[in-house]
Amino acid sequence: MSLKLFGCVCGHLDSAGAAMGVAAPRVKAPMPFYVIDHPKGLTLFDCGLHEGMLAADDVYRGRLASQDMHVVMGPDETPAARMQALDFDPAAVTHIVLSHLHFDHAGGLHRFPNATVVVQRREWEAGFDEQLAARYGLPRAYFDLGHPVTLIDGEHDLFGDGALTLVPSYGHTPGHQSLRVRSEAGEHLLVGDACYFCDVVRTRSFPSFADKAAMNASLDALLALQGPDTVMVFGHDPDQWGDTPVLPVSR
Repeated sequence: MSLKLFGCVCGHLDSAGAAMGVAAPRVKAPMPFYVIDHPKGLTLFDCGLHEGMLAADDVYRGRLASQDMHVVMGPDETPAARMQALDFDPAAVTHIVLSHLHFDHAGGLHRFPNATVVVQRREWEAGFDEQLAARYGLPRAYFDLGHPVTLIDGEHDLFGDGALTLVPSYGHTPGHQSLRVRSEAGEHLLVGDACYFCDVVRTRSFPSFADKAAMNASLDALLALQGPDTVMVFGHDPDQWGDTPVLPVSR
């Protein structure tokens, strides 16, 4: 089976280190999404930022600024631009697997009008629950756009061939999920925000809004999935997106 996996950085988040669980005074955290060219459908794992976040009056940009966080994204870093740099048409995307409904993971959804969204049922339902959406910061305006939605419960083999397996990793949000990708290039475990940085495996420094007990259990379960050659790709670790990125990357 021929399958190609690409990583795309859709801007970055300039943040106080403590807010991201690291000791550095500040951190430049990349905001990636992933393109999977599978014979049964062009698939994304997450879909990057909404360009509207760059507007000064954007409500989500304002919320970040109140936490001393700032989004930086150039015109060549938008989800559509990254896709086009890889010679893929955004309109050809058939499936978007959302790790969760945060702005930097579901915000680019409007750029992929023909995709079916694949999300954990408990995450989707949390997005429509006023209290949970407020606690976890789930911006309905970015994800409730009329796409076909496939709701899943727990582990799920997307195409039935073992290549793309959705793995529940609850805690960061109520229905967060990760993705295991198996291809000729080996096995990659796209952790998403179940773990922001490699060092968090050791420190277990999780966001204040999260269910930390659930995040601990999820991270342990993800670590247990590793084989000797598995590459774990963490949610926002700048060390994995430097001069030698962990995946072929649109730069």
